Amino acid sequence: MKLLFLTRRYPPSIGGIQTHCYKLFTRLCQKYDTTLVALTRDSILHLVWFLPWVALRTWIALLFRRVNVVYFSDGVVCCLAPLLKPFCGQAKFFVTIYGLEMTYENRLACQLMKFGARSCERIIVISENSHRLAVNWGIPKERMDIVYVGVEPTVPSDNHLDQLQQDFEIEHSIRFGHDRVLLNIGRQVKRKGMFAFLENGFPLLAEDIRMVIAGAGPEMDRILQLKNKLDLNNRIIILESPTDDIAAMLRRNSDLFLMPNIPMSSDVEGYGITPLESMYAETPVIAFAVDALVESIREGGYLISTGDYRAFVDQVHEFFALPRFRQIEQGHKARKYVLREYSWDESARQYAEIFAGERKSS
Repeated sequence: MKLLFLTRRYPPSIGGIQTHCYKLFTRLCQKYDTTLVALTRDSILHLVWFLPWVALRTWIALLFRRVNVVYFSDGVVCCLAPLLKPFCGQAKFFVTIYGLEMTYENRLACQLMKFGARSCERIIVISENSHRLAVNWGIPKERMDIVYVGVEPTVPSDNHLDQLQQDFEIEHSIRFGHDRVLLNIGRQVKRKGMFAFLENGFPLLAEDIRMVIAGAGPEMDRILQLKNKLDLNNRIIILESPTDDIAAMLRRNSDLFLMPNIPMSSDVEGYGITPLESMYAETPVIAFAVDALVESIREGGYLISTGDYRAFVDQVHEFFALPRFRQIEQGHKARKYVLREYSWDESARQYAEIFAGERKSS
């Protein structure tokens, strides 16, 4: 297999798709002749030069028969597929659709992505929820495959994590294992529901429960304003730009990870990798049953009816009421579930199987 891997989201740019592309590429290139063409910057303004560059690189590779598989990592890059299809020869086109692309309000962009996806032999989606969205979007069901994203966060050494924990506890006057600590990590956008949770759920929590909110985003200003308005400075710690190591330390030491998402037709949770990363670190999850979270948290956590903040908070209190050994058991179950269901090696194997035409549609 000679594979051309095209992605507009790749490290050091940060995000779930970036992680997916990096992990998938590193595994595929161990077995196959794989060429990477990647954009490593965040701003979408770079697409102005990047997409023409991708088109040129792919056209040359097709013209000189240097590849037999072209993989478009998302719907935006796949907009180029119809332009390149006349030159594909024996090469086959594949694309991954994550879900968010199908909720864009720009109709022209949606039509271009849909046209691009239909130009591919197979369309890969990352969840049952994304599969349903794609069918409603007009993608032929018989040409789709579901492949779950792998989960394998970077974990520093225990000594390094211990030092980070000590420094964090001193800086923020908190004691993991003694204080009851909730965690939320992720890009703070409206659908993540953190502002709504602070308004409707956090006031219902026992006053000795503390929370760490980590991650930047357009909602962060409102979150900070609400924190100050409610005078929660002694109970809520906010980190706008946590390093990967700090995030790993927080996942290891916090008691629960919260995902209080709210349903939005214009923005969906296509997968839910951050709660799975916490379960990988043996931290159970409490989440509203929204979008693909219903799939990703089949085990290792607690799903609550959407918008029922009282039930959400009651579940937090019920968890803390468990004996410590039972809390630890829940963490062990969460990690076993992630290791069993979300292996990057298995994900890459399924991609290779699809590229080779050896897998029937899901």
